[in-house]
Amino acid sequence: MTENPGTCAGLSVGDIVMLHPEGVSKFKILSVEDDHALIESVISAPGKFPFSVAVKFLVPAPD
Repeated sequence: MTENPGTCAGLSVGDIVMLHPEGVSKFKILSVEDDHALIESVISAPGKFPFSVAVKFLVPAPD
C-alpha cells in the first residue's frame, strides 16, 4: 500500500474514507488509536468485518 501524503490530518471516528485516492470501496472509521484506525465497509454484506489499517494510508472519501 502506498502512503497518501497529507491526508491523515483531520480524520476522526465516524469519517468515511477510502484506501486509495482512486478507490471505489468506502469505509467508516470506528476508532483511532495512535497511528492505526479500525475501519469497516459502509456496505452491508455477509462476512463484513472491521479491520485495522495505518491512518497514513487513508484518504477522505468524496461526498
